Amino acid sequence: MPAPFTFFVTQFAHTDIGYTHPPDVIRWMYLEHYDRVLELCAASVNAPEETRFKWVCETAWQVRHYLQHRPEREAELVEYARRGQIELIASDLHFTDLIDPDALRRSMEWVLAFCRRHDLPLRSALHCDINGWPWALADVLSEAGVEFFCSAVHIDSATDPLGKRGSVHYHWLKDLGANLAPGTPIRTPQAFRWRGPGGGEVLHFLGEHYHLGNSLGVSSDYPFHADKSRHYEEADTLTADQLYELAARELPAYLARIQADGYAHSVGLLHTSGFFVDNSRPDDRWLRVIERWNAEHDDLKLRTATLSEWFGALKAQPEVQAGELPTHQVAWPDHWAHGLGSMTARVAQARRSQRRRPQVARLVEASGSAAARYHLERALDHERFALEHTFDHWSTTARPDSTPVAYAQAEKELAFFRTEQHLDEAADLALRSMIPAGGEKRLHFPADQAGRTLHFAVPDATFDPAQGVLTSPDGQTFPVQLDRANPPGYLTAVRGMGSARLVPLAQATDLRAASTQLDPLAGMRQVSAPTTAANRLENAHWQLELDTATGALSSLRALGGKEGSREWVQPGAAYGFGQLVREFVVHPRGRQAVGNFGRLLSLGVGSEKLREYMGDAPTFSYATLKSQPGENGAAAQRVSGPVYDALEWQASQPDFGALRVQWRTYHALPLLELVLDWHKPWSELPEAAYVAFPFAQPGGLQLDAGGFFTPGSHDAGGQLPGTSHSYYTVGRGARVSGSDGQRLILAAPDAPLMMTQQINYARWNTEPYTWNGLLASMPVNHYWHTNFPTSQRGPLRLRYRFVPLGEGTDETAEADEALAWLQALPVDALGWR
Repeated sequence: MPAPFTFFVTQFAHTDIGYTHPPDVIRWMYLEHYDRVLELCAASVNAPEETRFKWVCETAWQVRHYLQHRPEREAELVEYARRGQIELIASDLHFTDLIDPDALRRSMEWVLAFCRRHDLPLRSALHCDINGWPWALADVLSEAGVEFFCSAVHIDSATDPLGKRGSVHYHWLKDLGANLAPGTPIRTPQAFRWRGPGGGEVLHFLGEHYHLGNSLGVSSDYPFHADKSRHYEEADTLTADQLYELAARELPAYLARIQADGYAHSVGLLHTSGFFVDNSRPDDRWLRVIERWNAEHDDLKLRTATLSEWFGALKAQPEVQAGELPTHQVAWPDHWAHGLGSMTARVAQARRSQRRRPQVARLVEASGSAAARYHLERALDHERFALEHTFDHWSTTARPDSTPVAYAQAEKELAFFRTEQHLDEAADLALRSMIPAGGEKRLHFPADQAGRTLHFAVPDATFDPAQGVLTSPDGQTFPVQLDRANPPGYLTAVRGMGSARLVPLAQATDLRAASTQLDPLAGMRQVSAPTTAANRLENAHWQLELDTATGALSSLRALGGKEGSREWVQPGAAYGFGQLVREFVVHPRGRQAVGNFGRLLSLGVGSEKLREYMGDAPTFSYATLKSQPGENGAAAQRVSGPVYDALEWQASQPDFGALRVQWRTYHALPLLELVLDWHKPWSELPEAAYVAFPFAQPGGLQLDAGGFFTPGSHDAGGQLPGTSHSYYTVGRGARVSGSDGQRLILAAPDAPLMMTQQINYARWNTEPYTWNGLLASMPVNHYWHTNFPTSQRGPLRLRYRFVPLGEGTDETAEADEALAWLQALPVDALGWR
């Protein structure tokens, strides 16, 4: 008689801060949840293994939060963890793939230390809901000794990693029934080895939805929908016997379906929550369902499990033992990352905090200040909540004016502000502990030998950059130029030293050498009047020409290469190089046209009924600012200064907003910068915005996502098949190469989302592609149907920075690129002391 198939069943609460309830309420709920977890562990401690209550701590935050408020119960929790009834997980929260490798490592420090202190195993990571993460995660987990990684991604308005074209969740066959074409494929769970860019490897299990076990009746399938009461038992009164009747119908049917689709293992994994809702309270009805099931079935068995138990059973499978699992050394881009375009200014703030974090951390460590360390830890804690995947309440589109929506958005935005505030305080206290009071104040900043742009504010509100310069302790002088007017911000180009003081211009020496090309006194004049040459700019590194009708570049040449100048602007492109483009959903079905219904139809798995419902109306309209100088407020001017020269273009229209474009070339650096200042109006239509960069004669593109990968490729170094092919979250930016081998880097300090191939959000195909030269930043996106703001207003600042990559030897290429990235990314000062 063949051995029975066994489903390992986990129970956990999916952490979604602010989604189901206000953030503070959710924090209270998790205290009650873990009180109940310990109660259920105690009640079943002597039960048979298969029906003993077990709990997976889906995120380490859940445990950290509980023990911060219930420290007296730590020993009890640790005891059940040792008994195998509770498993701690390496994942701190469910982050967007904006999180960088340094922050990932820091996010695991608490749980690693906790498990070491109590001699507890930490074998598994778990991510639910989100459907992508930085490629470096595989390396980070491997470095920490975490062997297993399980995902239960949600393909709502997303494509299915490693899935068939148009595949859907199994429970959607019931939920979406009439909208699906006959034969619509479902997700088939599968195991593989995922390898990071640095070679770190984890055993990954790509599971089904994290509530599949609820849908199948192992735990409750009572739908909470809009009534997300935290008093679960009052709403959900289903009995274990009622759930069993559902399971008796659904479990065999599900197993038969995945086996017919090629699932070959003799064990399977089902995730459940105590109740069918995120942030769910634990429950014990599943124990009675499992007990009855096993008593009445011989061919299919159920058992409670932790993740490590499941992976132990998976590793014991003959095909796994034989090394037959595939290995994918590829990036895993997230198809839910478009929410990063729903709070553009706050995400730019997060990017700034990411750049400052390691610098402030080094300063705090050097200072030894306990007070500075406290504020650094608070900054890291708030940053984790800023980078967590939920930005707002579930009802943002259903009840946009409700109090929970306003509350959750305010709480989310405060996380970004608090991160920066605590970083500022940490840096200030560190400097104060290291530098005695008194004497002339100096501006302090990270020191390195790469020339970089240093950005800072001046406490004196009357400061005039035309009347002062920065002077280093060794006598070097660095001119200052206005970076932005409101609030006042300044910049300079620095190299080497780590502090400088402001001195009056009359005391400055060697200013001409510092600015390298311009007479500093003449360069400090204000914006010049338009001239016939106002649309051209050239220095030793770049030659550019402005299209005065659009503010985009009609020509961009990198100078100084072995092959001479190279034109980077693609002629005849749909949009100009650096042009801001707005996209609006004009389809009568609104966000449904760019969500699941649009996806199902695009991939050929939507039914005729759905096609009739959606109709054939156009999905988008597009808008740009385009006018001749003097019309609709448009103008082109030349700006000259001691740090950079610029071509400036301005235009405005009531429904588009006011836009100022600056193309800057820096005197002391091989840096070209596009700065867009946009006073964006609110939109009642679902919207996105892009900044187009159509590159001429493309040769290749690589994007930084915790490791550089080739978008559109499914080979090693590319992206996981089935993941998002239309847009990506990038870290520092992109490597661009031409067909002639010349290269440059494009850094995006503020907006992390980038789209390839075509400005059109509703692209769901996941077949491999070869890059056609279009790279577009996507700083704004409000297409998600829940838990992200529905629109936003300006002012928004967007910066894009280009540095040519040298034509060095193979031995110097890595160092050349490292230098180029240092030059491309802005540096923010640590503070004055």
